[in-house]
Amino acid sequence: MDTSQLEHEAEDYISSYLNRRHLLIAKPKFDVIGTDLLAFAEMSDGVKFCRIQCKGRSLLNSDNSNVHIPVDYVTDGFIVFLYIDAPLVEPQLYMFFPNEVRQWNLNNKNNYALTFSKNNFESKLSPYKVTDLKIKAFKLFIEKANVSGEFKNLVLSEINFSIPAPVFSIKATVTGGE
Repeated sequence: MDTSQLEHEAEDYISSYLNRRHLLIAKPKFDVIGTDLLAFAEMSDGVKFCRIQCKGRSLLNSDNSNVHIPVDYVTDGFIVFLYIDAPLVEPQLYMFFPNEVRQWNLNNKNNYALTFSKNNFESKLSPYKVTDLKIKAFKLFIEKANVSGEFKNLVLSEINFSIPAPVFSIKATVTGGE
């Protein structure tokens, strides 16, 4: 399967899954620091949100796979969802909070790396499997989000000011010469 097709499938599945659990999901028209989706618990003044990176992996034609996340993507408002397509099971969905991503191996390219195989992914990733309890924790995560820390990554401001040009006055005296 084409990797980009699997990534779109994963993103659509994750978005639909979260929508059915009463989370508002937005697809930004940009990809800034790994943001594939934005999740909101509600829309009101002081709205709180988190950034989601969606990863899709297939174990249908491969025995192993991995996920890499740049260290600078992982802030306190960042979640990773992993969609795995594997033989003999329905697609599986896993969720990693920032502190869980930070526990992955750190490779020499300054990325957090998670590796798994066809034989071990269910047992290795079982604590991260998306359940109703994980979704409740996710909603609480959004509710308690420190949005000021995230907004500094997403907001750019510009200040323009001008100073009046200086005014010069010149006095001259002309004297007659012989």
